This record gives sequence, structure tokens and C-alpha cells, in this order.
Amino acid sequence: MKIIVGMSGGVDSSIAAYLLKKEGHEVIGLNFNFANRDKTNFKISEKLVEVVDKLGIKLITRDYSDEFYGKVVKSFVSDYEAGITPNPCALCNSEMKFEKLLQVMREEKADMIATGHYAKIENNCVRKSKNEKKDQSYMLYRLSEDQLSHAIFPIGDMDKTDVRNLARELGLAVAEEKDSQDVCFISSDKTYVDFIKEYELGSDYKEKILGGELKSDNIYNYPFMKQGEFVDIDGKVLGYHKGIINYTIGQRRGLNIAFGERKFVKEIDVEKNQVVLCDNDELYSSEFSIYDMVFSGYPKEKILKSDSEDIKLTFIAKLRYRHDGTVCDIHLKKNTDGSINDIAVCKLHEPVRAITKGQAAVFYDENNFIMFGGRIK
Repeated sequence: MKIIVGMSGGVDSSIAAYLLKKEGHEVIGLNFNFANRDKTNFKISEKLVEVVDKLGIKLITRDYSDEFYGKVVKSFVSDYEAGITPNPCALCNSEMKFEKLLQVMREEKADMIATGHYAKIENNCVRKSKNEKKDQSYMLYRLSEDQLSHAIFPIGDMDKTDVRNLARELGLAVAEEKDSQDVCFISSDKTYVDFIKEYELGSDYKEKILGGELKSDNIYNYPFMKQGEFVDIDGKVLGYHKGIINYTIGQRRGLNIAFGERKFVKEIDVEKNQVVLCDNDELYSSEFSIYDMVFSGYPKEKILKSDSEDIKLTFIAKLRYRHDGTVCDIHLKKNTDGSINDIAVCKLHEPVRAITKGQAAVFYDENNFIMFGGRIK
């Protein structure tokens, strides 16, 4: 088969390409430029060039940075400004990475696509990796049927130590390459708050402040940075915050306000421009809603054919990347026209700490296959 492999310049995708080549497939590497919009200074990693030369495979490079910023980065910023914590990796995988791999697959008249993800695909369903520490299935819940039917994860069940050791044995330049950071488009020397300020005010906003073109006090008048109140769950004012983008659910550090006991962010109220604080035990909850649902492993037709207007499904819910999972009853409703309502109510069998708006709720069956997922409302 001819297979297009997404190659970032890291050890995982390099070993994925090697394993496919070893199996006798014709392998073509595809390197994306997503985050670097300075096209004149964009350069392919020298280590990646060494890898493809050593493996004897062709490398294609494509610039998708404008589209990436229009879809993924714009959504990331607008979510934070709306008091929502985004999940850009899940969106990028479905809307950019796998979609562009499919596009190039068809251009090159190839048969399949592959990446270096730690997960597996069986019967068009994503399954958790046996390597639980590295499992990335949670970030793949939005993949479409078309994307899944053409995808392969060659290192899906491997141990990371084995992947690195194999790269060392092969003498690949990427053997010691560090794992990619959580948000690839934010450099390690910046916080997401720095990134949003630069996105909205310009990368030179600090220079503009020093030059007098932009008053530092005026920054706090922007909606995303406007000062507001810290309140408790009863609405009592506890102090003042420096803009809602500075806070996420469950946060304790960086509140810059003294209390007699530890306080945590429970909720962000954009309309009132308030950040609600609470004690740690008040962060736990057993019920939440989801929207923007994507059905993958569970047959949506089964719900549509049901005579009942209320359907209860019970799966294991994973509510953040590092969450182990909790048994959950998902209550789906059918509209009068027979379609599935956009919002479902989820009831956990055990309470979970800091359930966060905007994060993904991904539902697995007892065999670790993803059934469907959605965003927490």
C-alpha cells in the first residue's frame, strides 16, 4: 500500500513511518506548517530531513497556517474570552491534521494515512492504547468515519521507552527529541494569557505601552481583560480579578487575593464579569450537560430508530485528558421531528472535581472503545 504519514519531526511519527516502511509499504511523509505564519522564515527541521533521508522516503511539506489560525487559534481565543476552557488538540485533529492527510492521500492516489498517535483503530472505532500513560484516544474522539476508515496508528500500543530505543538503534536524529507541548502554537516562554493579549493587541503591544501608544491601564478595559469581582457561591464580593482569561475552573494559584482558607475557581460568569470562588469540596459535582456531540463507535441510527423520546446510555466518561474515567449515565432526548437533541444530560455515578466548560467529555465502553463524545456545557 501507499501510505501518507503525518511527520512532525518527533520520534513517534518517525518510528511510525519506519515500521510501515519495514512492512513493505510505500511511505510518503507529510510535514505541516500550522502555527508558523511567517512563511519567509519557515524552515523544515533539519532532524526531520535527516530522518526521511535515512528511511529513504519522500517528504511533502504544506503550509496550512492561515487556515489553522482561522479555525483552531481563533476558536481557542474566543473560547477563553467567553469563559470557556478550550480543547484545541481535539479540534485540530479532526478539522486540520487528519483532514489534510486525507486530502494529500487523495492527491497522491495513496491508500491510507498514518500518524504517531498512541491509540488504535479497530472496526472503524478508536480504542485506548494499551500504553495507558501515553494514551491519546481522548483527543481523537471527533474523527469522522471517513478519517477513521483510512487511518493507521503503527505505534498505538507501544511503550514510549521502546519507541525511543528503536530510534536509537536506527540512529535517528530524533531519538531524544522532547515530546510536543500541550498547545503547539504557544511557545514555551509564553502563557496562554500572553498569547491572547498578543493575538488581540498585537505582538508589539508591550512596545506600544512603553512608547505611549497604548496605555497599560486601558488594557483592562478590553472585554477579555476587564477587571471584575471575585464572589463566593452566595454572591458575596470577596475581591477583584484582572480579567476572566486569567482563570480556569479549579484554579487556586494566581488569584492574588488573601483568604483565611484556600479558595478555588468554581465558575466564570461572563455576563456579570464575575469569577466565582469556593472551597475545595464545593468543586465536586455529579451532573453536567454536553453539546456538539460526535458519534463514532456508537451507532447513531440505533438512537434514531428508538421509539422512546428519552434514551439512557451508560458508559465510562473521561472528562479531561488525565482523567481515569467514571461511570456515567447519558440521557439523550429526541426532538419532535425524530432528530437527536443538541444537548444531553450526563449523571456520574461518582462526583468528579472541577468539571470544566469547553473540555471534552468522551464516552468509552467496557472494552475501551470510544462510543461518542461532546463538549461540556
